[in-house]
Amino acid sequence: MNATTHENAQANGHPVFHNVGENLYRLESSGGYYALIKKGGKQFRRSLKTKDRKLAERKLKELKEKMGVLRVTQDPHGDFNSMAHRWLDSRLHRLAESTAEWYGYLIKNLAEFFGATSIRNITAENCEGWAKARRGTAGAKAFVSELDTMNAVFQYAIRHGIILTNPAAHIERPTVRQPKIQVPSLGEFQKIVATIRQADDRKDSQKKTKAGADLIEILAYSGARVAEITGGRKKKNPLIWSHVNFENNTVYLPGTKTESSPRWIPMPHELRTFLEKLKAEQNPGPSDALIPISSARKCLETACRKLGFPQYTHHDFRHFFATTCIESGVDIPTISRWLGHCDGGALAMKRYGHLRQEHSLAMSKRVSFDKPANVILMPTAADKPAQAQTSATPDGRRAVAKAKAKYGYAWWVSQNPLEVFWGQIHEEAWLVPLERLLVAAKQAMGREVFRQELNDRDALIDEFVERIPESSLNEVRARISARVERGHGNDREATK
Repeated sequence: MNATTHENAQANGHPVFHNVGENLYRLESSGGYYALIKKGGKQFRRSLKTKDRKLAERKLKELKEKMGVLRVTQDPHGDFNSMAHRWLDSRLHRLAESTAEWYGYLIKNLAEFFGATSIRNITAENCEGWAKARRGTAGAKAFVSELDTMNAVFQYAIRHGIILTNPAAHIERPTVRQPKIQVPSLGEFQKIVATIRQADDRKDSQKKTKAGADLIEILAYSGARVAEITGGRKKKNPLIWSHVNFENNTVYLPGTKTESSPRWIPMPHELRTFLEKLKAEQNPGPSDALIPISSARKCLETACRKLGFPQYTHHDFRHFFATTCIESGVDIPTISRWLGHCDGGALAMKRYGHLRQEHSLAMSKRVSFDKPANVILMPTAADKPAQAQTSATPDGRRAVAKAKAKYGYAWWVSQNPLEVFWGQIHEEAWLVPLERLLVAAKQAMGREVFRQELNDRDALIDEFVERIPESSLNEVRARISARVERGHGNDREATK
């Protein structure tokens, strides 16, 4: 971009730019400002998209700061596909194998559009062209997944000084409507299993159909992901018999997705009965897998087709387990831990908070507008915290005073959220206002703690012990329990 004379510019049909400052030019025809910066022997021209001189100078300063981290390279492999795989490689250490494969599939689709185009040459117009072409051939969910992956690759390139801006940042995400979850009824589940177990005359049919039915039953009774039982196509970390502890009535699921996925779950009566029967049939060794196949998809599809049922999948029996637990009165946070979620129940509430139609109809019969005598009013936001209610009467104040007298250390006014949470979760009397306790719980647990979770203190204690370093836990225990022993040694010992 050169500041040319009017005569030469007009004669050649070129726009006229005036140099008005260091690296700053103004286009005569429109009055808009442009930046011209040289770095590593290369020239970078950018429109500053303003006609205001002061604003142009500020934008120029910001652009120079971005240019400061830009790496000028002649890397011949700087196309989108190579950069996308560099981004994926940087995340492999924290991705499940199936998730990594899914990202590889998304990258392949994106690379087919952008080809060998250098990532530095991909423009906003190119990204708009991709959006127009892809939106006509892909569903909303696939489109959003590819768009999110594209944005992540561009952000990775920005962090590593390859490009200055994300050319896809302006593309809006379409609304993705969550499909309605299919949940088999108990009767459908039983008929599906019975149908799968009916072998035909093909070779090895009896063995294959039995394994398929066994897999469906375990999924329905445990809520596990199919790969947590079978180990996936590569049979990596399948459920083996040493993971089943009949003495403690628990099963260890290896997990496949996140750090919280590996977990011990209790065995409901149906799961225990089924596993006892399966073990008696197999007479297995400790390292033998419970299920010899990696999928029951084909026999499940065949059974659903024969019965005229919807085409249920492995994952629908995880929904079956979660819904059955909810309808049986199990609280959402507990179900969330059994399912291997790490968000305290937010996803479980969103995903599994539905009810099957027959249960919903049965519950609707309990609704009455005649003001029955057994109505229990739900607490409202205006309700006073439990501590205020406890201390509102002389008896309540004496109970609080008695509880505080047990301690030589006033953890209820501590600024350390670990001490406040640990102390109150073990103390029956409310010494901390509810809202302050929820704040301390969030800081101590590293996640949002919901009010209803306080009804299951043992579960919170177990999670807290798993989340914080042992040294920190021992320090909190010593600081609180040591004072308890010094005061009333026979009082509650849960803080130890």
